[in-house]
Amino acid sequence: MFLIIMAIVGAIVFTAVGLVIYFLTSSSGFDISKLAGGNIANMDIGFIQALQISSSFGMFIAGPIAFAYIIERKPAQYFYFDNPLRGILLLLVFAIMLFSSPLFEWVTVINQKMSLPDSLKSLEIWMKKSELEAAMLTKKLLVMKDYGDLAINILMVAIIPAIGEELFFRGGMQNIFGQWFKNHHVAIWVTAIIFSSIHMQFYGFLPRMFLGALFGYVLVYGRSIWLAILGHFLNNGTAVVMAYVYQKQGKSLDNLDNETSFNNYSYLISAIITLILLIIFFKKTKDKTIKITYD
Repeated sequence: MFLIIMAIVGAIVFTAVGLVIYFLTSSSGFDISKLAGGNIANMDIGFIQALQISSSFGMFIAGPIAFAYIIERKPAQYFYFDNPLRGILLLLVFAIMLFSSPLFEWVTVINQKMSLPDSLKSLEIWMKKSELEAAMLTKKLLVMKDYGDLAINILMVAIIPAIGEELFFRGGMQNIFGQWFKNHHVAIWVTAIIFSSIHMQFYGFLPRMFLGALFGYVLVYGRSIWLAILGHFLNNGTAVVMAYVYQKQGKSLDNLDNETSFNNYSYLISAIITLILLIIFFKKTKDKTIKITYD
C-alpha cells in the first residue's frame, strides 16, 4: 500500500509540474474543448504527450525511488542497481528478445481470438470497445513526421516505461510479494498478472503477462534490474521504430496491427531458440551468482 501511495503522490506532483511546463512552453496554447466528449480525433496530442510523460515519470520512477529511500538504507541495493553487469547476460537478453518475437506474436494471435460465452457478451462488448479506444489513441500518439517525433515517442513509450515499470513492478511489487510468499515463482507470476491487468488491454493480456514473467525471471536469476529494463526497452522501442519505418514507407499503422510477420514454422523455431537461450542464461547466472532469495 505504501508503494502504491508513493506512486500516486509521485504521479500527482509530476503531472502538475509537467502540465505547468507544457502550458508555459506551448506556442499554440491548449484548447480544453479538444478533450470534451472524449473525442480522440480532436485531442491535443501535445497535451496528451506531456500528461503521459510527466505522470508516468512520477508514478513509476519518482514514486518507487522515494519509496525505496524511505524504507531502505540502501535503495540501490533494494532495486538491484548495485550488482555488476555482465556483458554475456546483456547479450543473452538482447538475443532472447530478438528471437522470441515470433513466439510472442503467436501468443498475441491466440489472445486476440478470445471469445467469451453468451452470458458474458456485455462484458466482451465493453472489452472490445475499450481495446478499440486504446488502439485509436495509441495510433494517434504514434503518428511521427520526423526524428523529433520519434525521439519523443522513444522517451514516452520505451525509456520511461522500461525504467519505471521495472522499478515499480519487478523492483518493488515483485520484491514485496517475494517477501510475502517466500517463493520467487509465485512472486514473479502474481506480479506479471497484475502488470498485464493494469494496462487494461484485454486482447493483449497473455503476451504482456508472459513478458512480465520473463522480465521477472531475468531479474531474479540475473540479479540486476538493468537486464529487465533492457528487455523491456527493446520490446517497446522496437514497436516504436517499426511504426516510424512503416510511416516513412507510406504504409498505414493499421497494417502494423493487422499483419502477421511470421508463419507456423517461424513460431516453432522461435520457441525452440528462445528455450535454448533461456537455459543458457540460467546456466550463466549460476556460474557467478545465486538467484535472489527472499528472507
